[in-house]
Amino acid sequence: MALSVALRKVDETPRYCLYDLGAEDAVAGRVKLYKTSGDMEVVHLSDEGVPARPPFYLAQGVPRLRTYCERGRYPDEDTWTA
Repeated sequence: MALSVALRKVDETPRYCLYDLGAEDAVAGRVKLYKTSGDMEVVHLSDEGVPARPPFYLAQGVPRLRTYCERGRYPDEDTWTA
């Protein structure tokens, strides 16, 4: 069964981007991506209202966030099916 995964930027500074991660209509967590290092920090996790548990979304979202850093482009929104 395929699930939709969504990343939505909620804040951006010269140092980092803050993204909500989850389904198209529910947030499983919030992740901070540091632009210069590519390091990520999990700010918040919640499994309420999402079709899968937060580790699923982290496993899908972290590699995608890393590609943003590698390319130096930080989109406002990104969705895909996993």
